[in-house]
Amino acid sequence: MLQYYKENIQMFIIFAIWLVVGMYGGPVIYGLVPLAMVLMKRKGMHEELLLGYLFILILSDSLESSLLFAKDLKNIYITVMALLLFADIKNFQPFNKFYKIFIPFFIISIITMLNSTSDAFFFTSLQKTISYFLAFLIIPNFVSRLYREEGTQFLKRMMFFLFTTLLIGFIVKYLSPTTALLLGERFRGVFGGPNGLGVFCVLTFISFYVINDFFPDLFSKNERIIIFGTILLSIVMCGSRNAVVTLLIFYIFQRFFSLSPFFGFIFFLVTIFVAEIVSSNATAIVVSLGLGDYFRTKTLEEGSGRYIAWGFAWEQIKNNFFIGKGFAYNEFYMRQHYGMLLKLNHQGGIHNSFLTFWMDQGLIGLLLYLRSYILTFIKAAQKTKFAFPIMFAVSFSAFFESWLVGSLSPFAFMGMFVFSILTDDDIAPQIVESKKGDDEISDESVIKPSLT
Repeated sequence: MLQYYKENIQMFIIFAIWLVVGMYGGPVIYGLVPLAMVLMKRKGMHEELLLGYLFILILSDSLESSLLFAKDLKNIYITVMALLLFADIKNFQPFNKFYKIFIPFFIISIITMLNSTSDAFFFTSLQKTISYFLAFLIIPNFVSRLYREEGTQFLKRMMFFLFTTLLIGFIVKYLSPTTALLLGERFRGVFGGPNGLGVFCVLTFISFYVINDFFPDLFSKNERIIIFGTILLSIVMCGSRNAVVTLLIFYIFQRFFSLSPFFGFIFFLVTIFVAEIVSSNATAIVVSLGLGDYFRTKTLEEGSGRYIAWGFAWEQIKNNFFIGKGFAYNEFYMRQHYGMLLKLNHQGGIHNSFLTFWMDQGLIGLLLYLRSYILTFIKAAQKTKFAFPIMFAVSFSAFFESWLVGSLSPFAFMGMFVFSILTDDDIAPQIVESKKGDDEISDESVIKPSLT
């Protein structure tokens, strides 16, 4: 692991320079970063380009006023990445066409965007629509190219970078507690909030788990202990109930699906029936386990204001039931009623990806997204037995946070990274059976990815 930092010191210096210039250099950062990106591309530093994008997205999630520059810079960054991709498209062949499965959803998002309420909002909706499409285009193609060129070492370095992000959060906690703690209480690391850190940890855990399953010899035992331990410690310290339950869902379902997909789906049906009983008695169960303080039972029944937001959003959804008003409409509408929602003890957005899709894109848009979303995991199920456990876990996480709707956030990036490693035919070992003669099955039932 120490070797990773020695070999990538140049990358960390570059990111540190971006951070310092962004905090103290004013508008200089908006010229410096695009110039650095072009130079990186010329030197073949595609991995640094991709991780630089994630770095800027992480900075943009922060609530620190000194990092506000990242919120504008991320729009510039993804635009430049798209230009660099198209300018060198021949070297990205074979082109990753993951985006194709979402084309029906992209079409409806254009239709709903044209249904926007004002010129100012239309421009915002247009930006978010374009950035959402670009995220599906750019991230999978960079991941595919980097894997073809670097093999499993790219995946290893990616996980070390994610680990470093969490590690820096611990360092910040002791150097500047007010930065790493929300209102002096809950740990948030380098993210804008504890729940954001929780989502990042969940997606990092799933990525690491899948990569370890595909390539069990890639990480040493000590590296696995350190990385898994750091992720779990971050979740414990941030106190994200969503993250804890999401990992439990993933762990339990992957155990059943490891035995048999049939047992997995039977357990899923049983879970649906008992979910209402558990949710109705959640507070009593948590208190009986002595975890009342950790799970903040005082806010558990109220859903930390989420139920208020959901009810408020539902009233608006009924006005645009089938066709929404485009990406970002939820933000536009919730911001208009911020004062009233604050009096009802709610801050922020809808905190539900699927309701947010419904509000922005209408029922038609939501169904088209779910169609593509489910097909993605059906494709992944041909390559890993963890596909459906991941779908259940990600869906639960997205049910209580709106990260699945975003395009320019570190959580959307991580979600796209998970989709990429699950569906890329080169990265994910594909389980196939081929017959020899009439009955004989080939001894080699797994196609190993090439490690170039």
